[in-house]
Amino acid sequence: MQSFYASLAVPPQWTNDRGEATPADFADPHAEYQNLLHKAAWVNFSHMGMVALEGSERRTFFSGLTTNQVNRLAADQSLYSALLTPQGRFLWDFTLLEYGTQEQAEQLLLLCEPDRVAELIQQILFYRLRSKISVTDRRQSFYLLGIIGPEAQSHLAALFPELHLHNERLGQTWIPKPGWRLWLDPRHEKFGWRLLLPQEGWSTISKRFAELLPVAGWTAWQQYRVANGLPRGGSEWTPNVTLPLEAGLLELHGVDFSKGCYVGQETTTRTHHRGTLKKRLFRITGPQEISWETPLTVQRADGKEVGQLTSFCPQTGQGLAILYTAEVNHAHGALFIQGKTVMADKPDWAQWE
Repeated sequence: MQSFYASLAVPPQWTNDRGEATPADFADPHAEYQNLLHKAAWVNFSHMGMVALEGSERRTFFSGLTTNQVNRLAADQSLYSALLTPQGRFLWDFTLLEYGTQEQAEQLLLLCEPDRVAELIQQILFYRLRSKISVTDRRQSFYLLGIIGPEAQSHLAALFPELHLHNERLGQTWIPKPGWRLWLDPRHEKFGWRLLLPQEGWSTISKRFAELLPVAGWTAWQQYRVANGLPRGGSEWTPNVTLPLEAGLLELHGVDFSKGCYVGQETTTRTHHRGTLKKRLFRITGPQEISWETPLTVQRADGKEVGQLTSFCPQTGQGLAILYTAEVNHAHGALFIQGKTVMADKPDWAQWE
């Protein structure tokens, strides 16, 4: 990924925000990608943003802001949610954990994209008013690892034999050691598992981890993510632009239509119940010769724009795009990018027509 995007004037945001801890690859990105697809591997997500909300009113306060029902959060259950503009446009998405130790008070931990963390904290503080909460940037406190692939659970069972990792549900969370959290991603099983541990905890597990699992770099992870139609905040969800349901927030369990009010609720509820969404997330398959530029439009044969490419992996010729559903149906999935024919199809998790 570094070699392909390094020469671009405006590289995609998701190619260069991974931090030094997560290199593009570890020698053979194709083999790393195959491990994620067919076996299992681990990916370092320690570059992700981590924000903690503390205080007795943290749940009530944050439930009034975000799209999911925060009261369903528990020590054994993580959630996926988003924060929107008052007009119902996407701002941030995050996994929510209830986290605490004997040394630390209970806190609501938000795991989010690494860019715009300072803006997220500022936005939360803007809404705080007199609520009894504090907001802290915790990016330097933890390691966050992804264990991904069809064999991930068996490897985790070997790593943590004391845990019962059977009949798991999305978001189910375990505490392998004090201060550690292990959970099945609440969005979709293809996102895999996540392990959060204090910085000092890595030295106690790194050798065993390396013995059980191969590592995969950022190139392989992005190929895997795109191949499985898994959206990412800041890419498929563009801040201040994308309606959250366009890129699958409902199918990925990030919105609760039975909860009380939250910022952007009116637009989100109306577009869902009235069926007025015109655009959706599609998986794109085409030639590897497509060159990234911003913005990169998807067109019909007559040149009419039908949407934009949001992620693209030149190694596989696959990408993700937000497209007008009616235009894709009319074109029977055959569209064009930079004059080259591409095919559009729904992600496997899509429930819409």
